Amino acid sequence: MTTFSDIAEYYDRMTGFSNRLINDFGLFKNIVKKFDFKTALDAGCGSGVHSIILSRLGIDIIGLDASEKMLELARANSLKEGQEIEFIKEFYESMPHDWDDKFDGLFCMANSLVGVETGERLSLALKSFNRVLKPGGKAIIQLMNFAKFRRGGQRVIKVSSDRNLTFVRFFDFEEQITRLNLMIIEHEMGEVKHRFISNEILPINEEVMTVASKLGRFSEIEIFSDLSLTDKFTAESGNMVVVLTK
Repeated sequence: MTTFSDIAEYYDRMTGFSNRLINDFGLFKNIVKKFDFKTALDAGCGSGVHSIILSRLGIDIIGLDASEKMLELARANSLKEGQEIEFIKEFYESMPHDWDDKFDGLFCMANSLVGVETGERLSLALKSFNRVLKPGGKAIIQLMNFAKFRRGGQRVIKVSSDRNLTFVRFFDFEEQITRLNLMIIEHEMGEVKHRFISNEILPINEEVMTVASKLGRFSEIEIFSDLSLTDKFTAESGNMVVVLTK
């Protein structure tokens, strides 16, 4: 399973941690209100931005990630932001059984689920998501619309900068394998250095997600174009936000 540990040292600078704390707050507040969440799991929590937001909203939250390096960031970030949050190192498909029927909601944000790499592991992950949710609980999963990128021959996802670093995120679409790549360009004292990081991912599309959710024993699946959960997903949507009901 891809844990994205090799990008941990760059992650907050690349994604704009402070801006995400502000920009995503309203979206999560609306979701929490819509589904009346009191407890939640942030699965694939990364450096903890959404765990912190949910904690600020009064949610009893646990953050889970397979990367110890990401969890170190999450713990440091939550301490800096004044939130006491439990962060656990574990894979999606092997979450503790004392979590069974524990959570009102489960969040798997920022394309984290693609790290499962195979359809079999995706099905196992969703079965585990189902297991830890209370009856009627919701799993909310945010993914890129890979089919749109591939169909349009679009490889570059985003270019961002922070001080002396430029980050270029892009895909390689091979016949059997899809890779998510990161090029870090460092400008230092007139010199330019490069670092290249590549991870194999599972390009989860609408059909794959629908089949996997049925294998995961979810009773209902809804797919939206973004986290506002208002517009239904279309082939031209940039994101695919899946809401699964246990």
